[in-house]
Amino acid sequence: MKFKIKKDKMLPHQLKWWNLTNFYPLLIGGYGCGKTYIGGLRSLYLSYINAPIPGMYVSPSYTLSQKTIVITLKEIMDRSEIDYTYNQQRNEFRVHNWDGVIWIGSGDKPDSLRGPNLAWAGIDEPFIQKKDVFDQMIARVRHPDADKREVFLTGTPEELNWGYQLATRTDMDMGIVIGSTLDNTHLPQEYKDNLLTAYSDEQIQAYVHGQFVNLTQGRVYKEFSRELVTSLKTDGWEIGAGIDFNVDALTAIVFAHSKTHLHVFDEIRLRNAGTYDLAKELKEKYPGIKVYPDATGSARKTSAASTDHEILIQAGFKLMSGKSNPPVRDRVNCVNRVLRKNMVTVENCPNLIMDLERNVWRNGDIDKRDPDQTHASDAFGYACHWLFPLVSRKVGYSKW
Repeated sequence: MKFKIKKDKMLPHQLKWWNLTNFYPLLIGGYGCGKTYIGGLRSLYLSYINAPIPGMYVSPSYTLSQKTIVITLKEIMDRSEIDYTYNQQRNEFRVHNWDGVIWIGSGDKPDSLRGPNLAWAGIDEPFIQKKDVFDQMIARVRHPDADKREVFLTGTPEELNWGYQLATRTDMDMGIVIGSTLDNTHLPQEYKDNLLTAYSDEQIQAYVHGQFVNLTQGRVYKEFSRELVTSLKTDGWEIGAGIDFNVDALTAIVFAHSKTHLHVFDEIRLRNAGTYDLAKELKEKYPGIKVYPDATGSARKTSAASTDHEILIQAGFKLMSGKSNPPVRDRVNCVNRVLRKNMVTVENCPNLIMDLERNVWRNGDIDKRDPDQTHASDAFGYACHWLFPLVSRKVGYSKW
């Protein structure tokens, strides 16, 4: 089978990146600018010219890979009537038309990436991955019979980590192209408008235009001010509670909400207590309400007969929780957005107010060195993200 790439169908920044001849081609872009699609297409191309030597595409996690590169590769090959099989247990694509091999790797455990020689490697979202991932890939792309060896990278600049340092180095064979979400003509205008509305000016520079901006410095919840601390009539609004599971301190943030506003009016904070204690106190004051807990509460502990989630359900609460928590950055962005849009008010909640005023970034994450901080804002964030989620990071595809 002859493998033909239709370059005339690529977006301008995709084509410019595709034509780079560097050993390390790096595509930096906003959400939905077509990074995953062009990375998938590049993976297929490299598997074709290097067959049967394998290559590896590394996602931040296997869970994320199923939602991004795996589905993208399947869509491209299905549309092009390419004969392939995907072994999910082995995380391996076999392209039968040219005996190509594409392995899907997970960056959350860099040591798991060790193994046989590769012809090529792709790293997805290097700005949220560990440097060990990059080190492992450059050590493995060494097969002597490969026709084209390269390590390509595609990502949105969410953190100024090693990926940023790599992009600014001049002593490596690095080629860089920057693409904007707004340049993807295949995306609905509504999606673009939602992005511009959802984020602050500095977030737009990073998440839309692909520019390097330090989003992890200073206060975490920059949009909070004391002007939002007030009483509010909420007659007829639904009552709910966000929950953060900690032995010290176990926290519930209680609120009333409409379709466009959330008013926090109570907080429960228990020290040296368990979920049974929280469920009892919450049930006495607000029986049968919906609760928005930390998703890790669904995990069974060897020391307990029931999970945290099961205890809440047994107490009569309606659980609103996914299988996993949203990324911390998404949760923080969501809270800042509703604060910025004046969709939140707070009263009688000193711990939440303290968190929103005092939480700061440290080494790219929320500083948790003070044991009294972050519990209230985490509980609040779980509820905010469920009720008022950020726009989807759905990838836009260009045909080829």
